[in-house]
Amino acid sequence: MTDLDYWEECISQATDDCDLTLTSEQLTCLAEAVSGGHEHYGMAFYSPPDSDRYADIEREWQQKYKTLKAEFDAYRGNAETAVKQALRQHRDDNVSIGEYGEVLRHGGRTERIQ
Repeated sequence: MTDLDYWEECISQATDDCDLTLTSEQLTCLAEAVSGGHEHYGMAFYSPPDSDRYADIEREWQQKYKTLKAEFDAYRGNAETAVKQALRQHRDDNVSIGEYGEVLRHGGRTERIQ
């Protein structure tokens, strides 16, 4: 089915609904006109290109990711500070919490303290 066939079918169904009778030449002429009008629809009623929407979506998820990462980093920093205080480590000691909950102190060397 071509573009023109599609529009001819649409117009033919519309004429049947209105009890109109068109010759095949009239139907083809109307279908060509509607097809041409459809090609310019975007200029008459602006719709942004898909790439604009994709860029908006990407910006949104990057902002959400950035916010969540900042929240996680703050949470991790607060947890490490709390662990330092609970284990009576000096406040200048560099302490981190490992992937499985182990507590590591980093100085000249790394040592597991919990």
